[in-house]
Amino acid sequence: MRSLLGRWSAAVVTAFVAVELIACPRIAAAQSKETATGPARSQGAAVRPISQTTSDGDVALDRRATVRLDSAQHILFDGHYADAMTAFDAILESGDARGNYSLISWAQHGMAVAAALAGQVARSRALYDEVLRGSSLFPLADSIEAAVLTGRRAAAAALLDRFGETHPSMLAQQYTHSFRALDLALNANCNGAVDEISRAPDTDRPLPQAIRGLCAAKAGRRAEAMKLRDSVLTQPLADHRSWPMIVARGLALKIR
Repeated sequence: MRSLLGRWSAAVVTAFVAVELIACPRIAAAQSKETATGPARSQGAAVRPISQTTSDGDVALDRRATVRLDSAQHILFDGHYADAMTAFDAILESGDARGNYSLISWAQHGMAVAAALAGQVARSRALYDEVLRGSSLFPLADSIEAAVLTGRRAAAAALLDRFGETHPSMLAQQYTHSFRALDLALNANCNGAVDEISRAPDTDRPLPQAIRGLCAAKAGRRAEAMKLRDSVLTQPLADHRSWPMIVARGLALKIR
């Protein structure tokens, strides 16, 4: 089976990146409809497989893999990282996703995020390397996520600078400030993280809230931290297929 990713133009992919990457579907969905370069898509679409139509058998296999991947994604969303890694790995081992590069990338990406949030940095780096060597739909964004979550600070800074300079839209700037703040927070610089978040267009989206909550907890402001934690974990429009949303929940779940 042949991936259809190659048929997408660079302009279309670029247009979709800003829509896919922000951690709150509410505003992202509204703004994506205003994009002139492509149709609006839900935020989780980056991990949705592209249909393969070579045969009924292939379609059935893709559907089975998609159901299993979606189940694994729910486990990841709920913060059960060891179980999520096991579930994603089982799909790859089963061969259900065989030949469908978007499904394989989905499973590898899920494992990489789960490993990072579980504190398994070396394993997460290796898994992200697999994702980026394959058919990542948004390689620049995935590279930023990988660098930030696995502590590659120099790479993260350079990639965020590049993304911020080449993507001036409000959604893209929201992403840039959020992930730059996340990088600072994960490296024990909460003052810098909170200052960076203050520059984001919307500081009340889940990822900025999670970062602020984590920093509030570290500063001993437990009431504020728990309020922000609960806001992230009870986000009514949270998409379990959104990687930034999963990262935001992962941070929130660390707040005690």
